[in-house]
Amino acid sequence: MIDDITPDARVQAVPPVEGRRARAGFWLVAAVYTLVMLGGTLPIPLYALWAPQMGFGPFTTTLIFAVYALGTVLALMVFASLSDRVGRRPLLAAAVVAAGASTALFLVAHDVGTLLAARFLCGLSTGVFTATATAALGELAGAERGRRVSMVSTAANMGGLGLGTVVAGLFAQYGADPTHLVFWVYLGSLVPAVLALIVTPETVTTRQRLAVSVRRPTIPGRQAGRTEFLRAGTAVLAAFAVSGLFSSLVPSFLREQLHVHNVAAVGAEVGLLFIVALIAQVAAPERWVSGRWPAPAFLVAGVAVFEVGLWARSLPTFAAGTLLAGTGIGLAFRRGIGVAQRLADPRRRADLLSTYFLFAYTGTIVPTLALGLLDQTINQDVATLILAVAVIATTLASTLNRPTAAHA
Repeated sequence: MIDDITPDARVQAVPPVEGRRARAGFWLVAAVYTLVMLGGTLPIPLYALWAPQMGFGPFTTTLIFAVYALGTVLALMVFASLSDRVGRRPLLAAAVVAAGASTALFLVAHDVGTLLAARFLCGLSTGVFTATATAALGELAGAERGRRVSMVSTAANMGGLGLGTVVAGLFAQYGADPTHLVFWVYLGSLVPAVLALIVTPETVTTRQRLAVSVRRPTIPGRQAGRTEFLRAGTAVLAAFAVSGLFSSLVPSFLREQLHVHNVAAVGAEVGLLFIVALIAQVAAPERWVSGRWPAPAFLVAGVAVFEVGLWARSLPTFAAGTLLAGTGIGLAFRRGIGVAQRLADPRRRADLLSTYFLFAYTGTIVPTLALGLLDQTINQDVATLILAVAVIATTLASTLNRPTAAHA
């Protein structure tokens, strides 16, 4: 069941935070947001090194990916909206602590069970931080700076995801300890992150009693707002399905099909998707961001082209598909963040943003698990083709569907 909210998006129920401290807090939260998202993709290039050490295959790798997304979804359903009641800073600090615990587990991991636990904690951290930090950024910036908020929050999200794979690949390829050094450095970086949150202004002025429960997804109560939000949510679900399919596929494709064993190159190829998404968010014309067709068109073209690259065993074609898909992901994500920020009740901002990110990470889980299951019974190329067709169909359905409620 879905809860409705019926705000007037033009009313700011939470007093805005003003002054230099608010401006500094805005950029501090954005920096920590980037760091937390970076931690979410650090393990991706390292699975090729862990697999022979711990004796697991492609299905287990897929399961580890899915556990991360499941942790994120659980956090969004249980914890992320708590910041509307107890404040942004406590939840942001708790998410950084969870990221630290996850990193510590990666440092001591010698078996699959520890990797699963580490990824689950990492997912919890990501889920709490995405919704809470995005809400905090909107409040620190003020209602009149909605475009800046959507650009910075999406840049922190996608930029962090892209940097994580690149950084991990470089450390693994050229560092002294391929599977540990990067985590020691990351763990050390979380200390100043906690200090940054301590000096950031709290934006929730009215506190309520802490009550943890499984929340029902919240959507806008007004008909037109509900339609607009659900369309944005479906679009980001399709976009994250593409990123989930891509992130699951690239390491094994490069290693097994193209015989690319340089871990830095693998990390760079995965990171390219998110970095292109970041560039698209910042540099794309506003009509591309607000338009109905640009994001789906880039997503469909990207999936089609990198599927051709997969079958043809062509790295240039695969890279071209990466560029197209990354652009579509960036456009869909930024547009959706803007819609959610604009429609959210200021008193329950994190609640609606949690629902938005729930759409996103649900999109990640489904193709990741499906690829792992199909790969056990049929050829990987055929499995990927089936999923690519499903992702394209979902993308087109979200675009072609024009409910009459949109005109209410």
